Amino acid sequence: MTAERREEIIELLGCDIGSRPLAAPGVGQLIPHVRGIARTSGALLIEFDQQSAQTLEAFVEAERRCCKGIGWDIERGPGLRLRISASDGQLKAIESRWNHQPNIESYR
Repeated sequence: MTAERREEIIELLGCDIGSRPLAAPGVGQLIPHVRGIARTSGALLIEFDQQSAQTLEAFVEAERRCCKGIGWDIERGPGLRLRISASDGQLKAIESRWNHQPNIESYR
């Protein structure tokens, strides 16, 4: 991703990158644990394996600090899922970071 594209996404998401802890995990650390992605009206749902729970919690805590206008919720049940709630434009930008990885399947 180019620096210009990154800045466009940060502006669209309304993120204050400076408030995100530097040591917090990012998408790259979570990608190996993603088991599926789905898009619903107003939300992006990302399924993870159970081994990623602590990393996912640290990621969500960091995202809540920098991207306060977006919903970052961990759902626990039979699986582990991240529900990201945002506008359609924001979700499209967020989804692009997760969806272009080779081991991820879309689920419905």
